Amino acid sequence: MVAVGLALMALPASATRQTERATGTSTTPAIALLSQPAWSPLGSDVPVRVDLAGATPGLEVRAVVHTYVQSRIAFERTLEGERLGSEIGTVAQPVELLPASPEGGRVLTLPLQDPSAPRDPNRLRISLPRTVAAGVYPVEIELRDPERGEVLAGFVTHLVATAPVAEGPLVAEQLRLSWIWRIAANPATRVDGTVTAAFTRSVGFGGRLNRIASLLPAAVGIPIVLAPGPETVATWEAEGRRDSTAAAGSAAIRDAAATHEVLAAPFVPIDGPSLETVGLGTESVHELRVGTSSLDAVLGTRVDPRTTDATPLDAAYLERLRTAGVDRVVVPPSALAPLDDPGQYTPTHPFALENLGQLFAAVETRPELSALLDTAGTPALRAQRFLAGLSVVALEQPNDLRGVVVDTARRWNPDPEVINPVLAGLRENPLIEASSLDELMTTVPPREGEAGPVVRQLVPIAPGPPSVSAIAFTATSRRLDGLASMVGATDPVVERGRDSLLVALTSAWSPATARTRSSARLNHVDNEIHSVANQVIAPDTRTVTLISRRSDIPISILNTTGREVTIRVQLDSEKLEFPDGDARVLTLPSRNTTVRLPVESRASGTFPLRVTITSEDGALNLQQARYTVRSTVVSGVGVILTIGAGLFLAIWWLTHWRRTRRNPLPVAPVPT
Repeated sequence: MVAVGLALMALPASATRQTERATGTSTTPAIALLSQPAWSPLGSDVPVRVDLAGATPGLEVRAVVHTYVQSRIAFERTLEGERLGSEIGTVAQPVELLPASPEGGRVLTLPLQDPSAPRDPNRLRISLPRTVAAGVYPVEIELRDPERGEVLAGFVTHLVATAPVAEGPLVAEQLRLSWIWRIAANPATRVDGTVTAAFTRSVGFGGRLNRIASLLPAAVGIPIVLAPGPETVATWEAEGRRDSTAAAGSAAIRDAAATHEVLAAPFVPIDGPSLETVGLGTESVHELRVGTSSLDAVLGTRVDPRTTDATPLDAAYLERLRTAGVDRVVVPPSALAPLDDPGQYTPTHPFALENLGQLFAAVETRPELSALLDTAGTPALRAQRFLAGLSVVALEQPNDLRGVVVDTARRWNPDPEVINPVLAGLRENPLIEASSLDELMTTVPPREGEAGPVVRQLVPIAPGPPSVSAIAFTATSRRLDGLASMVGATDPVVERGRDSLLVALTSAWSPATARTRSSARLNHVDNEIHSVANQVIAPDTRTVTLISRRSDIPISILNTTGREVTIRVQLDSEKLEFPDGDARVLTLPSRNTTVRLPVESRASGTFPLRVTITSEDGALNLQQARYTVRSTVVSGVGVILTIGAGLFLAIWWLTHWRRTRRNPLPVAPVPT
């Protein structure tokens, strides 16, 4: 009777599939993972929630559990269904008998046998590895046609099975995980300082940066590491003054910064090695210092500048960073010279990085783990693979204190449906413990080799061309310094110019457009500088007459900038002396001002006087004028010669007069 009943139940399904195949109306069946526990103790029921698209009655869902993987490399091979190992158990159930989940989809339950309980033939018997109390098992989830034995669709997930919780800790030391969240965008402002539409969208509802901010509350209690872009968060905060969504996101970052570690960063992403090659290495340090102070101000917390994850990195740039106080670095494996003996396990210890005779504390990121978040599959499958991959690393050396660093992409675009399950899976995880980068580098012992602590070096790189002309950048920077000495460092034009110079050095732009964009920034800064400089006006030419040896020369200067300015007036003439010096620093109000500069004439006649007006530091030329000076004053030598000549004539005449009085000339007799 049971057999007849099952046959009758199967007939409609079989007839339906035959009808669909005959009419060509069938949809391709598919199965996808919707959720799964991050780990499951033996003796528990593991609910695997799946989505069944196009699955008709009569099909079945089957789970095939394979033996545990013993290394990260073996784990990675199983992701595509390769080398899954031997089968150790199966669970199958017809589609129509799978219970529906209130959250959507249907649930296939994997009942795990508790090794300490009596054997139950309806439960999966999974043997844990002998050396540890947990294991990671590849599981094939298939949608199949039991009549023909055909697998219609499927995927591979991983079951992290652990000993019953009552038996105590699963590993002697949990794997420390430092997970770096990058919160940065391309430069957010245009040349004129206005915010780009792309940035506005990114911090608006549903935007990329807004999604990151919305995930931060879920990370409360999980010490993730924040790597915000200083220019990004500063512009974000400014946008929040006019947009409530942007304001909420900016506030979320400030709240997270109060409880999570924040990495120092340059104001914008830069290519330090390329800047070194063209003599702009000091700008790298300036970018880092400005970026750090900007994060301090916006986030309201002190950022430790000693740790950086700057890339690319070479010997010259790292030495430059050392002068800025950096002594700990996070580097990708590609930046390091390979070891002679890399070892069989995943690198999980800090090490010493030697550079030009100096040692830095360093850790390397694990890009192969972060890549698990971007593999093919549903969000739940990607999250489970990431957690399972970390679990495999944790079980490689479960008795040693170790740690891994997982970085995210520079323009990280997270999927909340992936990140939220990962965060949930990290809470109270028996194998993995989230950790700050500072704690990981402080508590996890350095890597040891046969000769002692491992010391590594950077691999040499060939820096590419910088995104900016070094000559043009230096010239504009010098002119902006001049303007700052003239109107003050807090003047809006100066502050906008400083920001533009910082952005002009970025490596975030594509090589094809970088030079053009940087040049446009520099040109705009120069135009704003000249727009102020051109409002300080003095007559180009003027004639001045001196009627005494010492006199004053009046110079009229019109200041139409609308602010007080400090300038330097330089005088130069071969026929004049300047009792108070040939240069004067003057502070001028916003109006026409006449200043009188004392001079002393060396000679009479007509001669030129050159007047040069610059910023206070002399770096910015404002105007040059040529005055004509007419001096009617007789020189001292002429006066002496004239007086001497007069005295000589007077003496000569007096002497002659006396002589003629003493010896009068004889008078000739008058003829008769």
